[in-house]
Amino acid sequence: MSDLNPRSWLDRVAGACLSILLAALALWCATQVLQSILPFLITAVGIVTIAWAVWVLVRWLRDRC
Repeated sequence: MSDLNPRSWLDRVAGACLSILLAALALWCATQVLQSILPFLITAVGIVTIAWAVWVLVRWLRDRC
């Protein structure tokens, strides 16, 4: 066969199935990584939010007087 002939339908189906499998595996890996770092992210966002709120409160109290 030469390179000019199109691929058979079986090759296309196998390629599509492999692509779907790899995409599903990538999504699974991404969710596993996200689950492992989610507690740290929630804690970090909470600390930053509390620090920002305290800073805003202190500025508001200083400007009021």
